Amino acid sequence: MLQPVVALSTTEAEYIAATEAVKEAIWMKGFMRDLGCEQKMLTVFCDSQSAVHLTKHQVFHERSKHIDVRLHFIREVIEVGEVSVKKISTQHNPADMCTKVLPVDKFGYCLDLINVVKERKP
Repeated sequence: MLQPVVALSTTEAEYIAATEAVKEAIWMKGFMRDLGCEQKMLTVFCDSQSAVHLTKHQVFHERSKHIDVRLHFIREVIEVGEVSVKKISTQHNPADMCTKVLPVDKFGYCLDLINVVKERKP
């Protein structure tokens, strides 16, 4: 997905991506509720410790003061307890298979993380 704004740092890019993921998670939560499956808490994983910290703490820092105020709604959602944002280690992040070139064994590990069965050759 293309970001609607230009990020000035990798932390900001990850923060924008986390905000978009939270918006999608909220939509999915409503969709599942409409189907009769109520979920109390959603967890969004992010592999950037600094972006996770920025989502949880309203710190006005010299490096983050330029971030668009519209993106800070994620803090309100977390504070209310509707969504949780947690750090995920790069070694255990299945999203890497969609964003990076991986060796075959790491790609297979990512498939295992999302419970996708690999086709076995005869």
